[in-house]
Amino acid sequence: GYFQKMIATMWVTEKWLHKFPNKKEKYYLVQNYETDFYEPGSIYRTMANATYCQNGIRYVTISRWCQNWLKDRFGQESAYAPNGLNTTAFTWKRRDYTGKIRIIIEGDCGAEHKNVDEAFQIVENLDPDQFEIWYLSYNSSPKDWYRVDHFFQKIPFAQVPKVYHECHILLKTSVLESFSYPPLEMMATGGIAVVRPNGGNAEYLRDGENCLLYDPKNPEEAVACIYRIVEDTELRTKLLEGGKQTAGIRDWKNVKQEILNLYDDSFWNNRENRKYEK
Repeated sequence: GYFQKMIATMWVTEKWLHKFPNKKEKYYLVQNYETDFYEPGSIYRTMANATYCQNGIRYVTISRWCQNWLKDRFGQESAYAPNGLNTTAFTWKRRDYTGKIRIIIEGDCGAEHKNVDEAFQIVENLDPDQFEIWYLSYNSSPKDWYRVDHFFQKIPFAQVPKVYHECHILLKTSVLESFSYPPLEMMATGGIAVVRPNGGNAEYLRDGENCLLYDPKNPEEAVACIYRIVEDTELRTKLLEGGKQTAGIRDWKNVKQEILNLYDDSFWNNRENRKYEK
């Protein structure tokens, strides 16, 4: 078969851009600093890094954070287009904050960079008579010491919005994300996110406007954030409106043309011309 465009989507697939002979254009969609998926000293770190400095590949990315480190660490120019969300699936639903508050924690606790342990350490400080803890994992089961009232594992993607609809607050504690979807999904469904900031989620999260961010050096601050959301109606209204607007801006229909442009020859030819003009 002949391919007009071949796109690698993780470092382990980048080798096929070189091995498969019958193609015209080579693209590499960089979605994270995948080197940090592995422990220091792992050979996979070196192998992943090697994919970020190849010639003859058009690098594409989904976050300004990725675009910056590709340039700063590897001298690699890349094209950027924002990630989007299917808002017809993640629909908005009003929550009642007068009863028991449901906190949802999302992530694979077996993946170190997801930092799920920190989320469960935080909720240990919440009154169990006032707060219920739901855990959504796409892989691993809860650890023995986790306080979990309801657990959802590997559920079909179509059911994820329904789980969000039943919860008031998302607690997201990842230390490494190129673009963190759960806070955006929670915003779109009418919930509020309390988040540990990182380079990737800074793409769209604004503290006090569409979410609350807590200091990574002081995780206990997240507890105060959760109580503020429950007790401060004015703040809650502001965050809900800001989250709704953010989700609307990120609707696929609003960003799809930017993405399609990245795979158009004229886009890259113009970039090359501008580079030589400089």
